Amino acid sequence: MIQDLLIHTGDPKTGTSSIQSVLNAGAWRCSTSRLVPQRHLNNAPLANALKADAGPAFVQAQFGGLRDWFASRGGGTGVISTEFLSRRDPHRLRAVLTEYFPGLPVRTISYVRPHASRAVSAYGQRLKTGTFDGSLPEFCRFISSVPTLYYAKRFPAWRQVFGSGMILRPFVRSELRDGDAVSDFLYHALGTGDFELLPLDTVNEALSVAELSGLRLVQQVLRGQELADHHRLAVGGALQRKLSAAAGRSGEKPVLDHVSASHLLTAFRADAQALDSQFFGKPVLEEELLRSHGTASRTGQDFSPEAHFSPPQRARLDKAAARIAALIGKMPKAWRREYQVSVSQRDATDIEDHTPAQRRNAKAVWESLDEITAILARPQAA
Repeated sequence: MIQDLLIHTGDPKTGTSSIQSVLNAGAWRCSTSRLVPQRHLNNAPLANALKADAGPAFVQAQFGGLRDWFASRGGGTGVISTEFLSRRDPHRLRAVLTEYFPGLPVRTISYVRPHASRAVSAYGQRLKTGTFDGSLPEFCRFISSVPTLYYAKRFPAWRQVFGSGMILRPFVRSELRDGDAVSDFLYHALGTGDFELLPLDTVNEALSVAELSGLRLVQQVLRGQELADHHRLAVGGALQRKLSAAAGRSGEKPVLDHVSASHLLTAFRADAQALDSQFFGKPVLEEELLRSHGTASRTGQDFSPEAHFSPPQRARLDKAAARIAALIGKMPKAWRREYQVSVSQRDATDIEDHTPAQRRNAKAVWESLDEITAILARPQAA
């Protein structure tokens, strides 16, 4: 059985995919300490088990299953990782851990991304998954109206529950060990700098403005076909992974415009100052917020599909997205389960009983995704 437990709670957009990929692949070597990662890449179901409406059977399946997994893996530090825990009540997490892992020492580690860069990254994520369809200035006004980036109201609650076992690290290159989130995470997880990172393919590489504009069109079609949110999330994730692996990609990345930067500075400066004072003892987040304001572009970027893709390309994207919506609508579980297996959220045994029809359906979705990827990787402005 493991000797202690480390829970990685994100935040989102702080290198979580890279950390989870290294853990899932076992892509490190250390002779003095041993980590025992969770079974799957991203333990989102565990976070769902902490929702207020989660039934006892579901909680038992997730936490009981995790306890059994760790019990079968020998000694070391057990590691749980999902950025969705950042949305959960730490008091509820502590209560469930006490029930399923009584007496086990627990630490948590979280990374906090500076407000401005997190807002830009979150905007791209929302376009990719079809959960926001406005401009970047509109999104910045939205993000300042919800709790997400008010860090000084959220992270102290975790310290209150987990005390000195709560680790908060600034997602700022100059503050991270070796300037890298994965190296920084392993240093804190292993308790030593005596480790070696092994080569691993890049995952979830940032998308360009053109690619995001094309994804915006795809998601508009999927939303118009009334495809459920969880399916659109999976489609967006699959397309990002395919684009990350595509050769010859180019194009400018999203940057903050001056209007948005000014709004974010006004909205979040006090929060940055408060978190710096509570956790870092120096103005880390405030300086990053000021720097982002000082380097913001005087003009905004155009995220409209019409600015980056020709009419024939847009027609092909529209057609392929509509085909995906129809295929998933016909067999909702066929492709999504295959996708979950591909990103280590499910075991391969979970799709062994798929019928030939389900496999053909999933194959057709993958083929349509390949077609979309090829178009997004080669934008041709009209």
